[in-house]
Amino acid sequence: MMRKSIVAALVAVLCLLVPMASVSAETLRNDALKLKLNGAFLIYSKGTMPYVDANNRTLVPLRVFADVLNGEIKWNNRDKTVALTSSALTITATLNEKEAIINGEGVTLDSSITNKNGTIMVPAKWVADGLGASINWDKKNKVVSLNDDKFFQEGPLASMNNEQHVDTQFNANIIPLSISYGEKDGDELMKMTIFNNSEHVYQQTELQDHLLVFIDSEHVIEEGTKGETNSDRSDLRLITRIDSYKTYEYYLPVGRLDKQQLQIDVPQYAFIRFYKYS
Repeated sequence: MMRKSIVAALVAVLCLLVPMASVSAETLRNDALKLKLNGAFLIYSKGTMPYVDANNRTLVPLRVFADVLNGEIKWNNRDKTVALTSSALTITATLNEKEAIINGEGVTLDSSITNKNGTIMVPAKWVADGLGASINWDKKNKVVSLNDDKFFQEGPLASMNNEQHVDTQFNANIIPLSISYGEKDGDELMKMTIFNNSEHVYQQTELQDHLLVFIDSEHVIEEGTKGETNSDRSDLRLITRIDSYKTYEYYLPVGRLDKQQLQIDVPQYAFIRFYKYS
């Protein structure tokens, strides 16, 4: 009995000394808010996915915008202050304070930067206002869209612009609804559920997808970057017809996003964009 008590005491002390991991990966769900940047949907985060807070403000992972803008984040643990610095945008704010300095100017909102499950979340409006970017809210499909020519221009995420054979005059209007996993040919692969939110009926291989999985600054996984249908590994190419306002499922040639990839690490996040082949 005495030995058990000593062991229990040691465990309690270790719990005080070693911080418990609070970050848990999240993937896109049917009922979840969807973040869309220049047509690319955020479908997975190693931390918290975007959500709407009690003040009806959209909060998004600050780290995502730091990498999309090829910037950096500095955290002051003593003051609970976080700073995003990039050539296009700077934000300095204190956790849970409804004030911030954006591009050198003070602003006040009815929301604040917050730490949710280990992820620093920032109001999307702060980012949009700081960039002068357009922002749109699709209430029916729960999609918040930000568009700015500074996104995906530098750094490891710049390859999001590598797509070829894109019909730039056509809005694909395909919405990813959720991610799940299933077995195919003995491997556990990612399964994507999509919704054709348009009148257009896609014929086989007319709709293309571009997946980018960000692991770290030197390692990404990409599928569908060139629009070359003869080498495309996405099962989207196997769907013979995609009717308007219908839902479809297909497999992508990547494993679980919440597990180690390329024998390196668990990915930070993943984007996917859909476009019409020209």
